[in-house]
Amino acid sequence: MEIVAADASLAKRHAKLIPDLVHMTGPSAYDYQFGADRELFDPFVEAAWLVPDTLFSHTGATLAVEGEELMGIEIGFGGRGWYESKTALRSVSMSLLESGKTTREALRGMGDRSRKASYLNPHISDTAYYTLALAVPEAHRGRGLGAQLLTSAVEAARSAGYRELQLDVLSDNPAVKFYESMGLVCLAETIAPEPCREHGVPMEMRMALRL
Repeated sequence: MEIVAADASLAKRHAKLIPDLVHMTGPSAYDYQFGADRELFDPFVEAAWLVPDTLFSHTGATLAVEGEELMGIEIGFGGRGWYESKTALRSVSMSLLESGKTTREALRGMGDRSRKASYLNPHISDTAYYTLALAVPEAHRGRGLGAQLLTSAVEAARSAGYRELQLDVLSDNPAVKFYESMGLVCLAETIAPEPCREHGVPMEMRMALRL
């Protein structure tokens, strides 16, 4: 098993697997934003994965691979990179619209719900490295792959001069215990009225590790 930076070739090879891996990191939040049927989520994330420097892009990803099999992913950004990558998602929306894979109404609804859900996530400082997604398929869990991916992210962030690694995790996610075992502590617990009180999205926890 190797931990490697994703490149265009690996991105194309594993593109179909990425929506499931991203979705499992926060299913209720993503279902609120994109719709529980995943009719928009799957093509959106897969398209963004292939486009450099977007929020779900392979250019921010580290992969655990064994031969040609994908064993896990970590997607993260330094400092303001998260905000720049989020803004770059507009190009993905336009490409899906132009290809007929979605509609303006669907994108407008997703945008409105995503804006409301964004209040679950505190600001990310320029001095922090932010992990957007850390996921291992169920079939490969129990081998320490998540710990290896997170350790790789910590080492890379420290080498780049960041002072802290941060991530957000829903409070009902079993991964909370894993992150605590890796030394992360909760800095904030947040809710947003519509997603949480009307749609059942759990409280979000901002967790961090000083580097």
